[in-house]
Amino acid sequence: MSTTVYGMDIAAGRDLSRVMNSDADTINQLTAQLTQRLENTPWYGPDAQRFTSDWHGQYVPALQNVVNALQENATIIAQQADDQERASS
Repeated sequence: MSTTVYGMDIAAGRDLSRVMNSDADTINQLTAQLTQRLENTPWYGPDAQRFTSDWHGQYVPALQNVVNALQENATIIAQQADDQERASS
């Protein structure tokens, strides 16, 4: 017979939450840096216009969706670690 265990390693959960928030910050910083470099790169013509449009219209929003998901889930994990700590006390 197997036993199912439910719960979270509190320290590991909090560590994961911190890493997810840190990685979200890194993605935000990289997105800003790449956007600035794109805007400061002398590049003209239809390819430049298409890529710039795609960058602002598709890629930046997709990266922001990743950031939002990381931050939202980091909050959930931190709350669950807190809940686990209360339940274990």
